[in-house]
Amino acid sequence: MESAAVFEEHRPFLRSLAYRMLGILADAEDIVQEAWLRWVAVPAAEIDAPRSYLAKTVTRLCLDHLKSARVRRETYVGPWLPEPVADEPGESHGDDVSYAMLHAMERLTPLERAAFLLHDVFGESFEEIGDFLSRPAATCRQLASRARRHLRAEAPRHPVDPGEGRRLANAFLQAARGGDLAALKRLLLNDAVLVSDGGGVVRAALRPILGNDKIARMFESLIRRNPPDEVREVRYNGLDGLLYLTAGRATDLLLFEPRDGGIGKVFAMRNPGKMERIR
Repeated sequence: MESAAVFEEHRPFLRSLAYRMLGILADAEDIVQEAWLRWVAVPAAEIDAPRSYLAKTVTRLCLDHLKSARVRRETYVGPWLPEPVADEPGESHGDDVSYAMLHAMERLTPLERAAFLLHDVFGESFEEIGDFLSRPAATCRQLASRARRHLRAEAPRHPVDPGEGRRLANAFLQAARGGDLAALKRLLLNDAVLVSDGGGVVRAALRPILGNDKIARMFESLIRRNPPDEVREVRYNGLDGLLYLTAGRATDLLLFEPRDGGIGKVFAMRNPGKMERIR
């Protein structure tokens, strides 16, 4: 098989790995392109295991990128959320790592994130991961274990029933559209959390909003004052939600994380830079 064909065979895997490492699809695509340039610079005869070689290359490029990204995110205005990616047939971005999990992974160190993703999501052995990260296999095992402990507390890893998610999204839409504050409060759990990302470009809460009463009142007020032209029910990164459009432009994406029959978390993407692909 020709060198280009071998790379294309592994491109979806590399793109998924980079996206889950970085949380921004454009950055992930840049990383994959850089991996391609490095791939063609090495004679094919020198590469025994293409998938392993490419995964190692992408992992190390992502770790370098995260060092600079972490500095930029320290000065980010308000909460930072990953770029949402629509679920597509044959290339899911949410069945194994939901949006809530991607958000929770921001609290991990880059090495913890890499070890967890490579082992728990992509099935690499710790010996292989040790080669990728230039660490002993035992150290990589510990990194993945620490990551699981952090994630278990932040975002319990359980499958989200699409039927339940769609039901809650539709009910939220009807309640918000009708200005039914009591219905909104019933849909949201008492300890519900809203996290919104405006990127310092558009208005958004600078801190997470806690409690169903505050969240319900905020949405009721916003929709009463600035009703959107159109609302669509959508599914991004394994979570169901609502996409708000005004004058044909996507302005808000709400993703709902179900828990115990209600909505436990609401992720609100408002940052125009992360809405480009949605438009």
